[in-house]
Amino acid sequence: MLCNNNIVKQNWINPLIQLVGMINVIVQKIGVPIYLQVKAYVLDKIKMGYYKPGDKLPAERQLSEQLGISRNTVSAAYKELLLEGVLDSEQGRGTFVRAQTADITAAGADIAGSRLERALKVIDSAMTQVVELGFTVEQFATITAIRAKERELATRQLRVAVVEGTQEYGERFIDQLGQVANAHFEAVTLLQLSTGAVRTEYLEACDLVVTTMDHQSAVTEILGNSPKLMAVATTPNLEAVIKLARLPIGSEVAVIAKTQGFIDALEQLLAKIGCNAVKLMPYLGEDREQIRAGIVNYNAVITAWDLQNVVRQVASATQDIITFYYEIDQGSLQQVASRLVAETDKAKE
Repeated sequence: MLCNNNIVKQNWINPLIQLVGMINVIVQKIGVPIYLQVKAYVLDKIKMGYYKPGDKLPAERQLSEQLGISRNTVSAAYKELLLEGVLDSEQGRGTFVRAQTADITAAGADIAGSRLERALKVIDSAMTQVVELGFTVEQFATITAIRAKERELATRQLRVAVVEGTQEYGERFIDQLGQVANAHFEAVTLLQLSTGAVRTEYLEACDLVVTTMDHQSAVTEILGNSPKLMAVATTPNLEAVIKLARLPIGSEVAVIAKTQGFIDALEQLLAKIGCNAVKLMPYLGEDREQIRAGIVNYNAVITAWDLQNVVRQVASATQDIITFYYEIDQGSLQQVASRLVAETDKAKE
């Protein structure tokens, strides 16, 4: 018996259709843009090996019918994955998981996909224009390297506050942001702001304040309509959400986290997806032996992203470890990176 009988209809023949039906309902209840959840669903299927490199994905119309959503929504998800280089599209044949290669340049394409191709076109165009100014290709390469280093050093001087409801989510976001920019990021919770532990003046002194769309209104009340404020789209770890939704009613689940805020946010999410009949048994702390003792009697363990390694080291092979986190959407990450580059331009003015 599942947390909510409305999530999964009984007697479905195809397990995959059963799964996507569950996803569709969960997506609607969470309130995250559906195309981002469809994108996360496809990524999860690739990570789990259901879709392998070179495999053809369902046509947009077919997947939209399976999920009970519009074809435009599926199209938007596919387009983002194409831009990120996860998928390839062949005219008249369909959409495929991009094949892996051992070539360094192609490996970069696997990560960035058509973004890399577009970047190369921009570089080629700039190179042509610089050569027309009388510089050599070698001088263009030197100038570009110097300019890139200047931008990198300038970005490192920027201070960015990442405002979130929980410390755990904020740290996960900073880990992601650190992969696209070298700025000085610092996690700030709404509780710290409301209690005065972090003063509003700190946010005002930062070059950029990043928060999620869910908390944009709350941060605006504190900071005002500041041009420094930037809201990003986030999505929960879809695989973890599905596992939570499939837990039997009455299940007792250990939860390992650093703060009560993580527990509170998790309870709110469970209520949204109809799994409030699951009883959370929280342990707050990072001590390895206490975590081992705290989870020993539970079949399932929910852990915050930054504690998953410790939990997996002390858990038994039979325990189901569910790592729960939110992550910033790839499109939003790119927007933050672009904004930081723009901030370095302002600093030079």
